[in-house]
Amino acid sequence: MSIALLAVLVPLLAAIPLALAGSATSASYFNLALNAVTFALTLGVGFSPGTGMLHADHLGIIFGILSGFVGFTTSINNIGFIKSEQGRKSIRRWRLYHAMCQVMLGTTLLGLYADNIGLLWVAVEGATISATLGVSLSRTASALEAAWKYFILGGVGIALALFGIMLTYLAAQPALGPGIAAMSFNALTQHAAQLDGSLMTLAFVFLLFGFGTKAALVPLHGWLPDAYAEGPIPLTATLSVLLLNVGLLALLRFRHLMSANAAAGAGAMHPGPFLLILGLASLFLTGFSLWRRRDSRRFFGFSSIEHSGIAIFAFGIGGPAIIFGGLLHMLLHTLLKSALFQALTKAALARGSAAPGNYGFSHLRGMIATNKHLGWLLVICIFALTGLPPSGLFTSEYLIISQTIIRDPYYSLPLGAGLLLCAIAIIRQVGPVGFAPAPASAKPQKAGADIITIYAHLILVLLLAFAMPVALVTLLSHIADTLQ
Repeated sequence: MSIALLAVLVPLLAAIPLALAGSATSASYFNLALNAVTFALTLGVGFSPGTGMLHADHLGIIFGILSGFVGFTTSINNIGFIKSEQGRKSIRRWRLYHAMCQVMLGTTLLGLYADNIGLLWVAVEGATISATLGVSLSRTASALEAAWKYFILGGVGIALALFGIMLTYLAAQPALGPGIAAMSFNALTQHAAQLDGSLMTLAFVFLLFGFGTKAALVPLHGWLPDAYAEGPIPLTATLSVLLLNVGLLALLRFRHLMSANAAAGAGAMHPGPFLLILGLASLFLTGFSLWRRRDSRRFFGFSSIEHSGIAIFAFGIGGPAIIFGGLLHMLLHTLLKSALFQALTKAALARGSAAPGNYGFSHLRGMIATNKHLGWLLVICIFALTGLPPSGLFTSEYLIISQTIIRDPYYSLPLGAGLLLCAIAIIRQVGPVGFAPAPASAKPQKAGADIITIYAHLILVLLLAFAMPVALVTLLSHIADTLQ
């Protein structure tokens, strides 16, 4: 049995005992232990990547390690969240919550490691169902509405993706014939020039909107802000990045098939214009929406739409350097957004409760005055999302903008305008959250030891942005060259 298969099976099978846990607190510690094991397994996937339908390539290995790390650090903060909130819900709901956290992590890893387009679809479907159940945990009217919205839009996306996968399978028949080989990413890549170009173009349209739903790209993005706002926030910290990455990487892989087929003159349209339009639309929708949001979780939900748009825009421009920038942007955003939601969890708990509805910016005002360390961490995380120096995201955004100017300068103006619009909207929140007078009801508190996970995320962001290990640079460069 390969380590890749073990990394997938551990969280999926762990959902069973967690669904039978005796108490929410004991389940949270067991959840932490399981996520530590899963993270350790993801570190070893490169030594045993698997064979057949579950075969992790370099791209899957990197983002699998990232997913394992985020799951592990989130589960550390989850313990404090459970201790504070366990009395607000029944044990049955906490059992469901912890079980769905494991299922979501397992299906995310399955989607990252899958070499089979059908298995990828199964993974995304499983993640959709688990996330829906998690978002509905509080059973309030707004939570149920958010869960139904996610289920309906996610179901539409899954259906579109399934039809696109079926068309891709048909497009592979001239080269690979019927059977499992025609569903392998590796085989499809090797025979991309021999695929039916017309069918691939039609397939890509369905795949773009199908997996684009999971990546929260316009126009099927509406589930994300509500899901962020209503779900348990540790689940949101996971949902905010891991599922988006699965959707974005799926689109990157299919984009490579399309561009290779088009370059060979086999009849497929170049995927660039499709991706550029959706990327810019997502960026500008975020820019205008951020100015009207007063709930921090919805606000940062729209921010995730922005960063998905930036990554897909980079993939649309194409070329090794800008694809490298897009992948780096995904890595940095994953670490940063997860750190931000962990900080928001601690901030809401410091103000009384981490239940949905307690995340308005007015409720979080003046964090530095009442909790100096946590307040500064929250301010740093929010400012870093702007992409302005010395934020780690500045490195990836600078690379994307500079390569856009070189390769297709006409797109650099709307890209720059969209980034500036979003950055200004985010900067507006830094002052009130960090430096405004705190509400009269807020009491000074010391930060707990678990804020070390936030420091760990921020340190990794700085290292990846400004001192990336040579081995990782080489690996990402190889991936970008392969998928350009």
